[in-house]
Amino acid sequence: MFCPARLALLFTALAVAPCAQAQAQAQHTFGLHLVSYHEPDKTYNNTNPGMYYRHPDGWTAGFYRNSVRRDSIYIGYTWKYGIFDITTAGVSGYFDKVQPLLVPSVSLGTWYGVTPRIAYIPRVEKKIGSHVLHLMLEF
Repeated sequence: MFCPARLALLFTALAVAPCAQAQAQAQHTFGLHLVSYHEPDKTYNNTNPGMYYRHPDGWTAGFYRNSVRRDSIYIGYTWKYGIFDITTAGVSGYFDKVQPLLVPSVSLGTWYGVTPRIAYIPRVEKKIGSHVLHLMLEF
């Protein structure tokens, strides 16, 4: 059923979304990598301490202790879509010198200036036998 109020709300949301994205993108972001959960293989390292920085323009760089118990460094770009992010990067520390990284994530809200974020890292090669959920905190 046609509802003018809902249509107006939809158009308002569509008009405000790019402004909200630009506002959110205009902040420097520092983050901590914390822990992961590997499914179905639970033999991987689930303690993944590290840090990252995201520039207001989206450029992202960081480091962490990876799932195969090696140090990883990554450099890439993060696209923001409201509470969702997609980070693409090149990452070191696995089986190849540098391999591609594609990580979608979602913000869980902000409390006292801290934003928990859950990332999903899909299994992209046969050497890593798990899909991964990863927890980060952003400031």
